[in-house]
Amino acid sequence: MDRAMVMRRLEEHLGGFEGNREEFRRWSDLPVDVLNIIAERLDFIEQLCFRLVCKNWRQAQVVPLYKNLPWLMEHSWTYDDKNVYSVCSFHLPIVNRSHVTHNKLRREELNDLHGAVICASRFGWLLLQKSTLSFFYNPYSKSIIKLPDLDIGFNRSTFSSVPTSPDCVCFAIQSSKSSSKMCLSTCQPGDRKWSSTVKFIGPKKAVEDVVYSNGTFYCVFSEGALGAFCVADSDWSLLTDVNLIPGEMFTSRAHMVESNGQLWLVCPSGSKCFKVFKFDWSEKTWDRTHALGCQALFLGCTSFSVSAEGETSGFAERIYYHRDPYSSYYSLETEQSYQCTVYPRVTKDRPERIWIQPPEI
Repeated sequence: MDRAMVMRRLEEHLGGFEGNREEFRRWSDLPVDVLNIIAERLDFIEQLCFRLVCKNWRQAQVVPLYKNLPWLMEHSWTYDDKNVYSVCSFHLPIVNRSHVTHNKLRREELNDLHGAVICASRFGWLLLQKSTLSFFYNPYSKSIIKLPDLDIGFNRSTFSSVPTSPDCVCFAIQSSKSSSKMCLSTCQPGDRKWSSTVKFIGPKKAVEDVVYSNGTFYCVFSEGALGAFCVADSDWSLLTDVNLIPGEMFTSRAHMVESNGQLWLVCPSGSKCFKVFKFDWSEKTWDRTHALGCQALFLGCTSFSVSAEGETSGFAERIYYHRDPYSSYYSLETEQSYQCTVYPRVTKDRPERIWIQPPEI
């Protein structure tokens, strides 16, 4: 919701200011108690936009929410006779609230953006891809940052930092079990083209996941092989042996999670179970573990680790994941999966579902 829309909503709630011009008060000078009354009538996303209008309005109280927990977002495309819309449904934890936004695509954006799929989610931004086109999209502000066309069909991609920051780096990798050649490419928002695609000798395995940590993109492959690409040196190295974990643990996609410099690997084991490994930097091995250490993991196109202490201690030792038509969690303490009641049931037919970090309040 932009400033003009906020003003219209305020006029709907307050009925406008009446009286002569001498009695007129500036909108920015509304008393805090009036701001709170208005904020109570807005949903959570609108409350965030409301607080961004001016400095004084930031005093308005908003719905209490655990800031470190991600939101569940569903993304789909809808149509009417004239337009195509990108539809984002946000499901908030704890308060069990939802919010839906419709972003109408301009005609010049339609061919490029419609049908793009989400590759990564970080800092409240999404990295989307359609054929050779990649772009960032912020579903809160509806901002779009286009990237140059990419000349490789990559398996996995991610980015290092907020796309509006000067140090943001995008990373794409293509690797398969049918070839020992592996292709890597990087770019930054504003670049005219991606860096020349560099070919390295890879482990001849499919890449499972990619994460960024302290200037390095880490790539995990089938059976646990781990490689690292240093951004500063444009240097690739394989950190482990090729076969670290038995192949049967990779019956479906494994997820790698970075948490305070540590790497965790979560491997599906059956339809509702997971095996968890923590990387031992000294031995260069994945060690099986049965505890997460006061944190929870959220698995998706980009996976998150969140602290689970104090008011969020009930989330500790859990792995949250998407399973049609619900979101579920696996408890490492009971070694069983449960339907998640914190995030609401999915309401649409097989939309894209991701975890996304909430906007800054």
